[in-house]
Amino acid sequence: MPPVLRIAIDLRPLALGPLTGVGLVVRQILEELPLRGCGFVGVSDRPVPGLPMDLPVMVAPGRGRIRWETRVLPGLLRRIHPPPDLYHATWNHGIPRGLPFPSVVTIHDLIPWMLPRAVPWPSPAWLHRLLYRRAVRAAARAAAVVVTVSETSRRDIAERIPEAAGRSVVVPNALPRWFAPAPGSGGAFRERFGGRPYWLYLGGFDPRKGIDTLLEAMSRLPAGRTPLPDLVLAGALNDHARACEADARRRGLRVHFPGYVADSDLAALFAGASLFVYPSLYEGFGIPVLFAMAAGVPCVVSLGGSLPEVAAEAGLAFPAGDAASLAVLLERAVREPESFQPIADRGPGRARLFSVDALAERMIRVYERAAGRRAGSA
Repeated sequence: MPPVLRIAIDLRPLALGPLTGVGLVVRQILEELPLRGCGFVGVSDRPVPGLPMDLPVMVAPGRGRIRWETRVLPGLLRRIHPPPDLYHATWNHGIPRGLPFPSVVTIHDLIPWMLPRAVPWPSPAWLHRLLYRRAVRAAARAAAVVVTVSETSRRDIAERIPEAAGRSVVVPNALPRWFAPAPGSGGAFRERFGGRPYWLYLGGFDPRKGIDTLLEAMSRLPAGRTPLPDLVLAGALNDHARACEADARRRGLRVHFPGYVADSDLAALFAGASLFVYPSLYEGFGIPVLFAMAAGVPCVVSLGGSLPEVAAEAGLAFPAGDAASLAVLLERAVREPESFQPIADRGPGRARLFSVDALAERMIRVYERAAGRRAGSA
């Protein structure tokens, strides 16, 4: 039986190595929506590993994201035969002009627009900031539907691109099916870190993530009878991670940098943690918070962007960048760990609200709306 909807989709987020949050969402769409009647043809600037054998992908190389989107992508999409019902630009921008079919764009957040100094731009930075804003605005104006991942991001889009407000739809990120909480499996990670209790951060390393705030807060905690847990900062290592490591040594903190942690090990990593801390200055969603909640690990998050929206009653929040306020919460975690148990208990129920099934059903409705018809219609 042919698919009800046939969708061209940008697969570049899957071709960049270890999956980021954007890549995770794209893979969930590819895994879930064919089961619900959607067919896909991918486009990319490089080969995409690990895809189903029956998923066609059109590949054409090019240099630079925006340059590829404006010079290569239009011809690639027009060569798809028969033409798709619509095109899904999955990576914040990239809708060519004059396509003979409608488009959807997912704008995960506007962080490079809102916090430009916290983003590592190529040189000259002013030019790349300008090109980014133009590309996002053009995609939002051209799209039949603008998808974003939180109410926070939807409000940010409405404020900066008001003409897109009426076409914006929230489709929250989802907890992956492969993440299965594993109580009691954290011993291996604790042994890896010297057998000591640890607090956990998982995510990228760049100035926006607020690792400096976390290290400053840790250094403010008073010495007491109860020793401080170690701190585990997990994520792919880069120059900023090495700078954080040097800062931690200078402060005399016990901090571990395990680097990238494979998906298959994440459940055990979270099972070994007694607290999850996400100090980011701003997030459009914050997928690691879902892992922590699902694993029953109490969360401390900043008020930066969507984080309190995602964690809600399953987390405690502090003002973004405020090391003193974070230190108060961390000291409470040391002195009164039992007071965090109700937060941990609420986590799994909260995480279940962000299901892959809910993501898939919402995306089907987005695709139907963009294509101008309902599934099952001719």
